[in-house]
Amino acid sequence: CICLVKGVGLVAFRDPHGIRPLSIGKREGLDGSGPEWAIASEDCAFGPICFERVRDVQPGEMVIISEEGQLVSKQCVPGVLNPCIFEYIYLSSPDRVQNDISVYNFQLGLGTHLARKIK
Repeated sequence: CICLVKGVGLVAFRDPHGIRPLSIGKREGLDGSGPEWAIASEDCAFGPICFERVRDVQPGEMVIISEEGQLVSKQCVPGVLNPCIFEYIYLSSPDRVQNDISVYNFQLGLGTHLARKIK
């Protein structure tokens, strides 16, 4: 979930089971003012706007990008990673890295496993 809160900044959090993905991106400010941050459900969104993937938001973690551009994160509740399998198979772009797993390699591995089963 991502929202803007007046007087706070951009607030993003991931559910305690990590069912849906959420990633943090960063680039150096175009005016030299320091780092700029981005939050997206797919890290492939960062490339076209010249951001680099930093990491996934962890299950149960909240991230705040303050109005001054500072990144603050806090583990609000203990999280256990139980991602939705449909994210890897149907919803995510093949060029995405989700939970440090290449979606393309995951899909390729599933296809290889399936081919061995039906051979």
